Amino acid sequence: MANQAVRLLLGVILLSICLSDAAVSHPSASNYTIDILRLAKAAHIKAYMGENQKETCSNFYNFACGNWPRLHPARVSKHRTNYLEELQELYIRKSAEMLKSATRGAENSADRQLKNFFGSCRLQTNDTRSAVTTLINVADFRGGWPEIRVSSWYYYEYDWLQVVANLKRTLGVDIFIGLDVILDYKEEKLHRLKIGAPKLPMTRRHYLEPQFAGSREIYENSILKKLQLYFPDQSEHWLKEVSSQVLEIEQQLAKGLPHNAALTLEQTTRQRTAAEMKSAYGSYLDVTRYLQLIFNDNLYMDLYETPEDYLSNLMDVIRDTPKLKLANYTMWKALEALDDARVPQSQQPDIWCVQLAQRYFPHQLESLFHRNYNHMQMINELQSTWSDIKRVFKEDLQASEHLLWLTLETRQKAISKLETLNLQFRSHDDSKLIRQMHGVNLHTERFYPNLVAVLQWQTQRGLAKLMQEPVAEDKVYKLPHYEIQKNRIQVPITFLQARFFWDPAYPNALKYATLGVLLARQMLHGFDGVGRRFDANGYQNNWWDNTSESSYSRHTQCFQEQYAIFVEYKGKPVQDKDLLRRIVADNGALNIAYRAYQQWMKNAAETPAIYDRERLPLLDYNHNQLFYLGYAQLYCTDYPESLERFDELPEQLRINTALSNSQQFANAYSCSRGDKLNARFKCTLY
Repeated sequence: MANQAVRLLLGVILLSICLSDAAVSHPSASNYTIDILRLAKAAHIKAYMGENQKETCSNFYNFACGNWPRLHPARVSKHRTNYLEELQELYIRKSAEMLKSATRGAENSADRQLKNFFGSCRLQTNDTRSAVTTLINVADFRGGWPEIRVSSWYYYEYDWLQVVANLKRTLGVDIFIGLDVILDYKEEKLHRLKIGAPKLPMTRRHYLEPQFAGSREIYENSILKKLQLYFPDQSEHWLKEVSSQVLEIEQQLAKGLPHNAALTLEQTTRQRTAAEMKSAYGSYLDVTRYLQLIFNDNLYMDLYETPEDYLSNLMDVIRDTPKLKLANYTMWKALEALDDARVPQSQQPDIWCVQLAQRYFPHQLESLFHRNYNHMQMINELQSTWSDIKRVFKEDLQASEHLLWLTLETRQKAISKLETLNLQFRSHDDSKLIRQMHGVNLHTERFYPNLVAVLQWQTQRGLAKLMQEPVAEDKVYKLPHYEIQKNRIQVPITFLQARFFWDPAYPNALKYATLGVLLARQMLHGFDGVGRRFDANGYQNNWWDNTSESSYSRHTQCFQEQYAIFVEYKGKPVQDKDLLRRIVADNGALNIAYRAYQQWMKNAAETPAIYDRERLPLLDYNHNQLFYLGYAQLYCTDYPESLERFDELPEQLRINTALSNSQQFANAYSCSRGDKLNARFKCTLY
């Protein structure tokens, strides 16, 4: 199954998926017939399937996804590989081609800046000499790296606070002092300045405890190698000395971090004024001056100091550390901020440069992508599938024989909430994006100066929020997501890509098994133990009566007992905080999407031609079997061996258990009463 021929075939299939949506929109530009597309989709499905055909009723996930780890091994990237994540990779690959294309007359100034940034990244991102030159130009004379910038360096001229403040303004890097504008956790209508510990590369335990000496050695060696890359002419002694100084200073800084890393912001924070902090920490750590250098103004407001012991410890570090070491550490942290943009050895430059553009300009990239790959057919299919999913659920709520655990009054309120729940297709205001980038001037052949300009722009925008009223910003999701306080399902732009989930050439079984299931899962989040606390308008208002709540608890107890055995997977603990919500959505979505598909089949007259169209070549499975095969492959996943625990219930357990509760699945694959995936006592809710 995993031989070279299969890999080549899979590559051809993925290439066909990556075709421009523009070509798909114009049949005359497409060289693909319906038969070829169906054959390609069948080969795509077959490539992921396991070799053991007898596992359908014992481990259907392995039957559907058994070959996924060989084709997409997590050990290569050391990160989880997942079928749904492939959608994001497709977005990145398409974006790379889009950004490499010539600038068109219809593109706006924000588009051109985005393309200039991407183009400069492709040309210069690994030019270490340019990075060092840019950094030296950014830092003032006394902020220069002693050994690199000047041969004679006088410690009494070095003003560490001014240098650190300057680098915060220009690069957004937190050195010694962490500074950020956050929402006030006591009053959500205010912004508050948070000052205290910066984010360090390791935890307090890794810096200080003896058993992590090996981790510290690896970290110190990684610093030395990077220094050697940027300063090849420096002596080995200097490289070791500076890397040792970096680790030593961070070990001292880590002493001010909380012993318990699980403590929340509220538990480690105190509210004080800058004047109070200046009084507490004196001239060694003049917080008032630092803020004045950052904001070019005196701030008379309460700040959040977190964690409480960090700045007092920092005062000791500054007092006891020679200025030469402070200067070396400061410039290392500034260099590290630029090095963060260098292409990793394991990454393709074009892909990396798109990811950088996405990091700094996520909305601008989405907007340009949407205008280049706008696929109305996918939007129409999503709307159509969504209508079918809502119809099935509404009929359940209306029917006297279904959902009897909900009282009539609660079902009526559920119907009202369902009727107002709609899809929200993500879009952007291009004029607003253009205004946001006003003043940013990027060039195609100057990557590191571009990066500094972007970091400065990003930092100033972040700090400016302090004086602004908080505005709710839409979060960007990778998949359709139910927004509980808006009672809507947001569909991201990246989701609207042709042929990934479905195409008119494919059987409708696959549409309901993918789009239908994903939409039904999000819909049910509005009607579970959390969703019941928010009404049709998104206000916090529990619309369930006591009888319905008690019935819900009794029914979900079945799921809790069924899933309680999954405390570990492959010898590693499973700690899923949202387990109940996840399993309610998994089981309910599978049931609703399958019944929506059955209704479509009934309305399609169930003619021999329909049944023939609902099958695929290479796959000897009928339409019902194909539905469950498409559903399981939606969650094909591989995890790296280095994973310490599962924060979500692993996909194999989710898929197999949900299928074991489905009598329709047992019927489709002729599972006997004693088979593992034909549970004797089936848990049902929706």
